[in-house]
Amino acid sequence: MKKIATVFLIFFICFSSCKKVTNTTKVTFEFAVYNDEPVFVDEYLYEKTSKNSIEFIENKLKWYLIDWNGNGIYNEKGIDYYGVKSPFKKRPIIAVLEETNLLNHNGITYAIHESTNYEELQKTAYKPLNTMSYISDFMPIALTNGSTIDSTILKGYDKTVIYFWATWCAPCIEKLEAVKQHKEELALKKINFVPICYGCAYDEIIALNERKELEVEPIEVTRNSALMYQLAGLPETYVFDKNGELVAEKFTLE
Repeated sequence: MKKIATVFLIFFICFSSCKKVTNTTKVTFEFAVYNDEPVFVDEYLYEKTSKNSIEFIENKLKWYLIDWNGNGIYNEKGIDYYGVKSPFKKRPIIAVLEETNLLNHNGITYAIHESTNYEELQKTAYKPLNTMSYISDFMPIALTNGSTIDSTILKGYDKTVIYFWATWCAPCIEKLEAVKQHKEELALKKINFVPICYGCAYDEIIALNERKELEVEPIEVTRNSALMYQLAGLPETYVFDKNGELVAEKFTLE
């Protein structure tokens, strides 16, 4: 009997140690708030408030539970929030906790259920229109003309800059003008700069090229890919290394 008990104990310890472990860390984020709800457009117009949250990590995926009412509880359905963010964003995009919540990471959708206190991820059917999305690796970018920018765009370069812009965005156009002036320097440093318009018409890009003497390819990202890349505002910048790993979300010519 002692041998059986010993074997069972060893099995139990091994099973427990091999179980999936979710690591957590407490984090504080600052949000723009109006009427006690988060604001993500024109944030500079609104007061900022700090919210405590718990960061969960499972299989290199991160998500957050935000204690919105500040009572020390992080998983109150209909009151608290959950969120995700790409590695270089200052704060996550968030939504109110429901019974089942979805998040996308690198083209895969996961569900977070109330039954697990929102502390476990479960892979589920892919939901491309899910707005809770972030990436940590290069993902193919679908264009409105039916073509796709795939990982071949990384070949031959040390860094590839994916730059989402719009014809109505003045800072975007200034960056495009500066990039044109330093085109040869970028090539020598093996930096590939790829501007992709968001919410633009083909004719608008052509007209801008003529007016500003730019050489921007008239391509536009689809809504699905825009959601995958978490395009909450413009310009948005993603810098990938030659292996397709996201290494920065900021690009300066300096």
